[in-house]
Amino acid sequence: MRQWRAGALALTAALSISGAPIVAARAQSRPAVVVRELGPGRPGRILRAALATPHVALVHDSGAVALRRDTLYSGTVIVLAPRATVASSVRGDVIVVGGDLFLHPGAVVDGRAIAIGGGVYNSTLAVVHGGQHSYRDHSFAANRVADTIALSYRPIQVHVPGPLYLPGVLGLGLPTYDRVNGLAVPWGPGVSLDTGRVELAPTATYRSHLGDIDPAISAAIGVGRRITLTGSARRGTFTNDAWIRTDPQNTISSFLAADDTRNYYRADRIEVRVGRLSEFEFVDVEPFLGVLSEFAWSTGPQALDARTPYSLAEERDSLGMLRRNPEVRRGRISSAVAGLLTRWEAGDLTANLLVTEELPFQKPAKGRFAQTTLDGEIAFDAFLDHRFQFFAHAVLTAGDSAPPQRFAYLGGKGTLLTLPLLSLGGDQLLFVESRYAIPINRLVIPVLGYPTFTLRHLAGGAGRSRLPTLVQNVGVRLTISILRADFVIDPETRDTDFGVTFSVFR
Repeated sequence: MRQWRAGALALTAALSISGAPIVAARAQSRPAVVVRELGPGRPGRILRAALATPHVALVHDSGAVALRRDTLYSGTVIVLAPRATVASSVRGDVIVVGGDLFLHPGAVVDGRAIAIGGGVYNSTLAVVHGGQHSYRDHSFAANRVADTIALSYRPIQVHVPGPLYLPGVLGLGLPTYDRVNGLAVPWGPGVSLDTGRVELAPTATYRSHLGDIDPAISAAIGVGRRITLTGSARRGTFTNDAWIRTDPQNTISSFLAADDTRNYYRADRIEVRVGRLSEFEFVDVEPFLGVLSEFAWSTGPQALDARTPYSLAEERDSLGMLRRNPEVRRGRISSAVAGLLTRWEAGDLTANLLVTEELPFQKPAKGRFAQTTLDGEIAFDAFLDHRFQFFAHAVLTAGDSAPPQRFAYLGGKGTLLTLPLLSLGGDQLLFVESRYAIPINRLVIPVLGYPTFTLRHLAGGAGRSRLPTLVQNVGVRLTISILRADFVIDPETRDTDFGVTFSVFR
């Protein structure tokens, strides 16, 4: 409570600079909102945790709720309405129950933007520090009794017009763009059988630079609510470096700046997996088992290639669109796969951990290996309104050396900025990053909101058969709306890097 009061005083001081009105969060608003039935998954626990903290509840049975520009909310905002628009600054989460959340230019949300029973729709001129989360399959029915609204879990049944339908926009999937495929556009119908318990998705992906159309089919079978069997067979372009940036981020950076932070190979792949979800008070645990069989081969660009996918930056050197992919060992890897996905959420602490173990029983060369891949993230509130985040990615291989198609890489943008792009690689990799974010609430810039100052420490290394000495980067980051300036230095070599990018990038 002392920290919250200090934060409120800081916001009040900020108003003397910005002149913006403030809406103070209350421990309980009128009407009071309670969760009567949590239901499965995370949405109920998110709501219960938010209602236990200082918050503002805004209710509109049939219309839209607007969080207007030049308004500051000093805590979490919970909206019960079919639609909510956010253009204000919120010192907490924005949670919409039973509708969609639309972010408008100038919105600054310190926490998360969450839609339960709808979607979160982004604006490139809005900043959400805690991420955006849409729970479209979950919602809550509201029952008003006097001055209290009781929420009970209600699953959303998606209506499918017949067993054969076109998902998305006429069956088109989300396109991607990179230095190997050029523009990759997937298309395919959806097939729903047994009242939706069985879902099939045949697709064909056109890759403009390769001139290929890659076929694929995936299936999902629900065995009860908690057990799911999935399978896929496809030809495609694969990478082990997708952890650095998401597909949309890598698409934007490739097209605008010839900055593709991935290495690629081509393969025919078949995979089957079964998982079981267990739900507890603060944590979801989902172990899974499966098998994977993949026949891989190398792909371009080649040494003498002069034609590459177009980029606005028109980079043509070794670090641009013509950067070569490492050669892989042509042949088949067949493996047993086991893993564990864990999601933890308790108050302001969130943590995610994904561990995958691959045990090959067929490979292109002699020898045996086992490879473990780990992705972890933890975040929690620190002093006053500061926030600490920690990220980790590791690839650890036991036994003999893995084939090159199981190598992972780091260096350059998205990882260690003082190194050349993806200059370190092998079947052993470790990368960790710590961030300590300090919002500068006393300086509110019209439309853009307030800046955030972040202290960063990064360390990583990659090699074949063993990990080398880790390379260290320390630095600072200044974020204002969608713009971000980074400065880092290697304490040992004194190498430095400075750059300005969009805040959507890592």
